[in-house]
This record gives sequence, structure tokens and C-alpha cells, in this order.
Amino acid sequence: MQIPRIDIQKSDLVTLFRIYRKTIAYCLLAVVAYSIIDKAASNFSTKAVVVANKDIAAGTTLTSGDLKEIRIPISALAPNLLTIEQLMGRMLSANIAENEQLTNTRVLATSEIIKDQRVVGIRIIDSEVASILKPGSLIDVVRISNNSGDLGAVIARDVSVVALASKKSSFGSSAGSVVMVSTNNDNAVTLAINSGEKLTVLLH
Repeated sequence: MQIPRIDIQKSDLVTLFRIYRKTIAYCLLAVVAYSIIDKAASNFSTKAVVVANKDIAAGTTLTSGDLKEIRIPISALAPNLLTIEQLMGRMLSANIAENEQLTNTRVLATSEIIKDQRVVGIRIIDSEVASILKPGSLIDVVRISNNSGDLGAVIARDVSVVALASKKSSFGSSAGSVVMVSTNNDNAVTLAINSGEKLTVLLH
């Protein structure tokens, strides 16, 4: 059985377009109108999110007094938002401003309440090593040498990275990258004392 051949000429298409051009135009207008309305609805729709109740410094362990809920447009939502329950007791990895949304990139990975911790800045001589660190990394801090000629040694173990400086220094003895770390009081004092020495880190 042969399938009949349908021969459509260009003139036929032109004729069909002329007949249905109003219908086509209405369909296109409907698509555009729907897109505009859908976008407007997204801009006006809101959702409750957790934000900072005030300006908070890196290294702070979050409590209920640091947090609040507000409603913001859905179109302005940040990715990876956390609830109050997920944020309680976690340490900030960077400074945040009042009303800033709180995401998992702003807090350390652990959900355990961190007690008796201090935040201190160390300058890592090797900026390439510092560049692979991220908030939540666990490191040991090593003194390569000091001004008195003492040999290198591990001066602090199991130290948590809190934040990385956005800029690095390359001037004289201040060369390297600054890393903010959280550790116990004794380690923090040791790191502060050795802050002018040549330091590097061991990653866990």
C-alpha cells in the first residue's frame, strides 16, 4: 500500500499563516504575559529565613540571641540556607552583617557546641598551602624556625580553620597568608606568641 504524497507549496503556508495569524499572535502574547506574571509572582512571594540579629564576628558560637527570622522575597533567597536548629551552637567562619542570611558556607562543619575556644590569626609562609584551606579544615601548625635559630616543631595540634584573609602580604617578614583559626586557650597563646615566626601547616 502506498502512502499518498502530500505536496505542500510555499504559497499554501503563506495562506495558512494569513488565516491563523491572529491566533498565532494571541498565543505568543499569552506566553509573554504568563512569563511576566510568573516572574512578578516570584518577586512578590516571600519566605521566612534565618538571618543575623546583629553584626557578628568570625569565631562567634551562635546562640538564639544572634538569630532571628524575617520574610524576604523568594527571588532574593541565598542557596543552602539553614534553620535555627541547624545553626545553634555552630561557629561562624566569617564576619556577617545584621540581617544577612545564614548559609552552610558561613559556619563550621561541626554541629557540636564549641566550648573554651579562642580565635587567633596565624600567618602561613606558603600561600599555596594556605590557598587550599577552607573554613572547617583541621590542621596542625608547624614553626619552621624562629629568630633564635631553634629548630622547627609542631606548636599546635588539631586546630580548626575559621576564616581566610581575602588578601595576602608579600612584604618582608610579613610575607604569607593570614588564616584565622579556633583552638583552646593554651594553643591560642602559643600561636599568638609565634605569630611573627615562619609557620606552615599539616592537614589532617
